[in-house]
Amino acid sequence: MADIKIGLIGAGTVGSGVVKIMNKQNAFFQESLGLPVSLARIADRDLEKLKTLPVGNAICTGDAADVINDPEINIVIELIGGYTFAKDVVLNSLKKGKHVITANKALIAKFGPELFATAKEFGGSIHFEAAVGGGMPSIKTIREAMIGNDIRSVYTIINGTCNYILTEMTEKGAAFAPTLQEAQRLGFAEANPALDIEGGDTGHKTAIIASLIYDGYCDYDKVPVRGITEISADDIISAKELGYTIKLLGVIKRKDGEEAVDVRVNPVMLHNDHILASVNGVFNAVLLEGDAVGPILLYGAGAGEMPTASAVVSDIIDVARNIKSGDTNRIPMHFYAKENELTIKGIDEIESRFYLRFAVEDKPGVLADIAEEFGKRNISIASVMHKEAHDGNDFVPVIITTDMAIESDLRDAVVAIEAKAFTHGKTQIIHIED
Repeated sequence: MADIKIGLIGAGTVGSGVVKIMNKQNAFFQESLGLPVSLARIADRDLEKLKTLPVGNAICTGDAADVINDPEINIVIELIGGYTFAKDVVLNSLKKGKHVITANKALIAKFGPELFATAKEFGGSIHFEAAVGGGMPSIKTIREAMIGNDIRSVYTIINGTCNYILTEMTEKGAAFAPTLQEAQRLGFAEANPALDIEGGDTGHKTAIIASLIYDGYCDYDKVPVRGITEISADDIISAKELGYTIKLLGVIKRKDGEEAVDVRVNPVMLHNDHILASVNGVFNAVLLEGDAVGPILLYGAGAGEMPTASAVVSDIIDVARNIKSGDTNRIPMHFYAKENELTIKGIDEIESRFYLRFAVEDKPGVLADIAEEFGKRNISIASVMHKEAHDGNDFVPVIITTDMAIESDLRDAVVAIEAKAFTHGKTQIIHIED
C-alpha cells in the first residue's frame, strides 16, 4: 500500500514525545504491523529545538501551513493547544480531506459539533485519545472495549494538579495557597493555574466522556463546574475525622427513566474505603460501571511527555489501520452533533448526601435552630460534630452531614440559616459520594 505520511504541528512537550516514540517504534510499525507510517513534516516555531529531536527524514518547518497544504500528508497531528490557532489548524486540515489527531480536550469539548461535522463533510476523521486521561486508554475503553455495556456511571479523578494539591493538603495538613505555590515550583501546576484549580480542565474531559457514553453532545458550557479553591485545611481535617477523603471528581450518571443526565465537576467527599480515595498525587483514574462488566478502573499518568505521546501514537496506528482497510469511518462520531445535545441536569436538581461546615456562636439553641430549618425541607441529618471554641474565637465550627437531599432544598435551608444572627461567614457545602 502507499505510504501513510504524517504531519506534526507543535513539537512541545507532547510533540517531542511523539517524535521520540515514532523514531523508536517505526520499524516495528512498518515491518511487523505492515503499516508504512512515517513522520514526513514537523512544524514548530522553534526550529532550533527540532535539531535536538530524532526527526529522521522529516522536513522541519516553522510554518504550520506547510504541513496542512502538503497533498501527500494523510494525517495531521495538532499539539498546539488553545482555542484559536489550533482550531484553524484542525478545520483547515479537515477541509483538505486529512485525518486529524489531537490532544486538545478544550477544543473537542467546546467546538466538537463543528469539528466533527467538518470531518464528515470532507471525508476525514478526528481522533483524540490523548485529550482525556493522558496515557490511560479512556476513549478506546469506552468506544470499543465497553461497547456491549450500558455504562451506568463514571467517576473520574482526571486533573493531576488538583489531585496533587488535595493529596498534599491531606497528608501534610497544609493550607491551599502554599500548597498551590509548591505545586507550581515543582512543575505540577501552571504559572496561571486557573483552568486546573477552578475545574475547567476536568470539565472539558468530563463533557467529552459524557458525550461518548450517552450517544449525544454534552455542551461543556452547561456542565456545572466547581473547583478546589474554597477547600480549606479545616475541611480536610473534618473529612479525616469522619472517615472521608476529599477529591475533585468529574461525575456522570443518569437515573433510570430520567432524560436529564447528571454531569458535573465538584469537590466530593469519598469514604476512605472507596477505590478512588487511594488515587493520590498527580495520578489520574477513571472508574466506569457497565451493566454487563461491572466496575472497571483505569489508573495511570494523566499527563506528561511520554504518557500523552503514547496515546497520540495509538491514534496514529488506529488511523493507519483504517486507511489500510479502506474504512476511515470505522468508529463513527455522528452523534457528536448539536441536534443530538444532551439535557444536563441543573445543579439545583442534584440529589446527594452533603457535608456542611457552619461557623456559629457557641450558645444554646443553635443546633436546634439549624435542625429546624433542615426539618422544614425534609432534610434528614446523619451526623453532627460541634467543636469547642479556642483562641478566644467567638464562633465555632459545626459540621453536619445529611442523608440524601435535593440540592435546591439544601441551599434554601443554608440561606435561611445564614440569615440568623448566630451564624458567621459563608457555609461550606461539599457533596458526599459513598
